[in-house]
Amino acid sequence: MRIAIEELNFQKLMDNSLNSTLVLDKRTIVYANSACIKLLSLNTKEDILNQNFDFFLHPDFHSICKDRLKRVVEYQEIAPLMEQKMIRLDGTIIDVEIMATPYQHERKIVSHVIIRDITEKKVIQKKIMQSEKLSLIGELASGIVHEIRNPLTSIKGFIQLLKIDFPKNIYADIVLSELEQIEQITNELLYLSKPKETIFESEDLIQIVEETVNLFGTQAFKNNIEILFDKRDCEGINVLGDRSQLKQVFLNLIKNAIESMAENGKIHISAEKDVKQVHISIKDSGIGIPRNQIKKIGQSFFTNKAEGTGLGLMVTYNIIESHNGKIEVDSEVGIGTVFTVKLPYVKRIL
Repeated sequence: MRIAIEELNFQKLMDNSLNSTLVLDKRTIVYANSACIKLLSLNTKEDILNQNFDFFLHPDFHSICKDRLKRVVEYQEIAPLMEQKMIRLDGTIIDVEIMATPYQHERKIVSHVIIRDITEKKVIQKKIMQSEKLSLIGELASGIVHEIRNPLTSIKGFIQLLKIDFPKNIYADIVLSELEQIEQITNELLYLSKPKETIFESEDLIQIVEETVNLFGTQAFKNNIEILFDKRDCEGINVLGDRSQLKQVFLNLIKNAIESMAENGKIHISAEKDVKQVHISIKDSGIGIPRNQIKKIGQSFFTNKAEGTGLGLMVTYNIIESHNGKIEVDSEVGIGTVFTVKLPYVKRIL
């Protein structure tokens, strides 16, 4: 038996549609389906009906939306899909695609608006772009490292020979110091271009941090910086990871903390644990990072250092991600920065 089209309940079909749908009389919302209520984190339809559409639209798109809706109503044109931003009731900004078509209700033309949430899609796109950047950096790094490592080794060797003949030559010390910095950058580039095979074993994380702190004894003393390590009840806590890579993480973070302070500073390292994770926090009293830059930390070549490359933190973030952990950053300009590494821990294997 064929169903007659007039028997279909189109409003019910729209109410149950997965696409968020609105009907606008000029710019006033006269209908919204259940998907739209959910998209905007509203409680009931009463929260949106008779509201101006601009209330939920990001201010950057008010003008262009007004023009698009005007053409829909006056010229009965279809406004094609366009990326815009909307604001949920709780203030969260989401990425959406919006299209509008003319719809005649009795003798009046209204706008039928369809909204697609693309927030997750945008996040995936950013991750893909970041992955492509890393791939490109890896290819570039491989070529750069091979080109400069051999001459770098020769230069360093000859400078060390000259230092034997002229032990008090301060310029030789300066050159060697600069060469060591170049070596460090090339090592970071080499890690990106040809990461070694990761071997996950049960490792004592507190011991790794202690060993790393000890490596900075001389540098901290020279800069009159005190490094304090509060282990609390976390001794013997093991994580499943690659020892050398985890040590590299804390080398980078402590080094950055030292460099963020000119001198006479303190670095507080603390260890805590919850039911599933161990948290290592590295807090400095340095210059701090502006709030609008915190989200960029760990991205390709982002750094707030005058002569930095951003590679160290990028490698750090990649290592922790590969260990099923995460890094959280809290900072205030002029006060300091806290990097917190969170890793899942395992029972100690005897």
